[in-house]
Amino acid sequence: MPTPNEHDGPLNVLLLAGTAEAGALDRALTSDPRFRVTVSLAGVTRQAKGFVATVRSGGFGGAEGFAAYLHDERIDVVINATHPFAAQMSQTVSQVTRDTGLPTLRLLRPPWQQPTGAEWIAAADLTDAARLLPSEATGFLALGQRHLTAFQGHPARLVVRSLEAPPDGLLPDARWIIGPPGQSLEEEADLLAETRTTHLVARNSGGSAGWAKIAAATAAGLPVIMVTRPAVPAQQVAETIPEVLGWLDRVESGRGG
Repeated sequence: MPTPNEHDGPLNVLLLAGTAEAGALDRALTSDPRFRVTVSLAGVTRQAKGFVATVRSGGFGGAEGFAAYLHDERIDVVINATHPFAAQMSQTVSQVTRDTGLPTLRLLRPPWQQPTGAEWIAAADLTDAARLLPSEATGFLALGQRHLTAFQGHPARLVVRSLEAPPDGLLPDARWIIGPPGQSLEEEADLLAETRTTHLVARNSGGSAGWAKIAAATAAGLPVIMVTRPAVPAQQVAETIPEVLGWLDRVESGRGG
């Protein structure tokens, strides 16, 4: 394992956030004096609430900018806890940390597994998902505003749930439901029934937060068009917070060795 930058004081950890797991890791690490944590968010300021560590927002300016940041801030280790579909950022992290020799770990929650009897239709990406949605369907798009352009002009009846009102021109003929996801199978089942959904479209994000809609669609016998995760760059991967903490223990104990 590469040796972190040699300097006195705590290990400088850059935590690339964007998931619930990142928040849990932030709380675990900031209570440990061996670590100094900086949380990086990709410009979504509303997600900054609740972090204990210092938070920076915005991009790095590509691979060159990311490498410069790691050098200038004397970062010792990078933990990539971004969304499972943050493919470009993950590629940049993998490339730059490989070139610079910094220890890095990908915190990646397991993908959802298809329940027995469920009808899942695998989509390679969002464009493929739009192609697979039948024109006569009522498609519930559980995707988030940034991932809807592939459905512009789609002939199906579209239902979209979003935390915020849509910008002008984004799927103007869709029915928009403003608010957070339901917290229970029953709540999500009621919504799917009320909207007369025939197909659910989702990305395989994994985790417990979004599972209720998948379970509700399965219980109702609805097909789920499931967008497959992008390939993970070759790197060390952890699925749980304890795995990350164990890895950091090994990095910290070996510094300067």
